[in-house]
Amino acid sequence: MSVVSSSDGTVRANSNVTKQGLGTSDGKDNGPADGGYKKDQYGNYRDGSGNYRYGDGWGYRMDDHGRDLHRVHPWERDYMPYNRPGSFYAYAPHYFGYRTSYLPSRYVTHITRYGVTFYIYNDVYYRAYGNIFVVCRPPFGIVLDRAVRYYDFNRIRFAYYTNAYRVYDAMYDNISYIAEQNRIIARNNEVIAAQNAAIALNSSRALDAYTLANRLGLVQSYAYADREYYYQDGVFYLINGNGRYEVIVPPAGALVDSLPDDYQTIVISGIEVYKVDDTVYRLVLVDGHPCLEVLGQMYGSLASRYSIY
Repeated sequence: MSVVSSSDGTVRANSNVTKQGLGTSDGKDNGPADGGYKKDQYGNYRDGSGNYRYGDGWGYRMDDHGRDLHRVHPWERDYMPYNRPGSFYAYAPHYFGYRTSYLPSRYVTHITRYGVTFYIYNDVYYRAYGNIFVVCRPPFGIVLDRAVRYYDFNRIRFAYYTNAYRVYDAMYDNISYIAEQNRIIARNNEVIAAQNAAIALNSSRALDAYTLANRLGLVQSYAYADREYYYQDGVFYLINGNGRYEVIVPPAGALVDSLPDDYQTIVISGIEVYKVDDTVYRLVLVDGHPCLEVLGQMYGSLASRYSIY
């Protein structure tokens, strides 16, 4: 399997990079059709005013020889209008990670979760970094107002579940809710495994992933083996007791085919992984197919060290 990207931010020309960001499919992008976007001498797609084309995976620069494509993270691309992004639950472009220089004057409200203030306008979430604002995913615990039947998210599969509660070397105060959740889930999964041998918990995979996550300073959020989980553009959901989608901490072992446009390639302790917000993914083979697997969560000083914002 070829290397998808390297630690210096370079994406090789024969890699599988799709419009959704980093992917494991064989999709190929051939450039914007028309619409006034032209490639400049550096390989950037810009409009008639010289601005980068927003989103759609076109944030790349080509070197003089045309051999390597250098990815431009959304944080480095041009500022965008505050009213361009779509709601996090819609299929419209979300533009997570893109910058806007100001908020709409009529933003609905702001909420604080885990020490971070989020600003909301038309169900689009923003957070401040210095004097600018960044389009971001909703915080964990947000519940969609309408019932499940109004949405159609992608179900996700898992490389493993776990039925053991595991202790991590570094536990920050703001992740105590994950620890309590994991105790409950581990007990639940243990009962399920005893009752139904057909549900494979893949204990060896779970242990291997835990060992690596702990080595890298990550904390894992577990998943119930008997519940459905859903995914869209870096946001994970489950259906709560009221029949509504609830935004959750990405569960360890979850498998996705591609990562959003705002992913980062980072190296922790000599291991190359992929970061979306504070969630870390790794590239794995599952049943002979390449997938991107949720490995764990960054918190505290580790998250600050690898933040580009």
